[in-house]
Amino acid sequence: MKNKLLKLLPFSLLLAFLSFWSITMWSYGIVIDGTDEFLYGFPFIYKCRGFHTSLSTQYFILEAIINFLVYLSFWTLAVYLLTMVLTLRMPKKLTTYLVILFTFLALAFVFQSIKLNDMYFLYRDFDVVIFDHGISFFSSHPDYGEYSEVVKEWIDSQHQN
Repeated sequence: MKNKLLKLLPFSLLLAFLSFWSITMWSYGIVIDGTDEFLYGFPFIYKCRGFHTSLSTQYFILEAIINFLVYLSFWTLAVYLLTMVLTLRMPKKLTTYLVILFTFLALAFVFQSIKLNDMYFLYRDFDVVIFDHGISFFSSHPDYGEYSEVVKEWIDSQHQN
């Protein structure tokens, strides 16, 4: 079983990277002592807009690692259960091409991150009040305008207390 899991690991890693990069959960909320924001991550928030400059992003490393391990565990279990029913083979050439592709994508992400002045923190050190959440494909989310009344009501309720 251990040997079988090691053989499935490249395929599980591929699926985990693809799903981590493309599918996550968005949450809309107010950062305490801050602004209203869209935050991303499942099960923990690992990314949001940078507070220090426009077009930047903040990443929270500890939360991102835990999220990735959840994705990897899910895909490893799914692939393992699938191989109990079907015979899956991952050709070595395909594995090599995929490793090269993901290395290129990771380097492109790092280059873009440096250019946009993104910030990396060990963990998220601010509290958030979440109003809504949903599934996000490639960091998409609804329009801010949908939530203007909700934010206004929350702010008014906080000033009354």
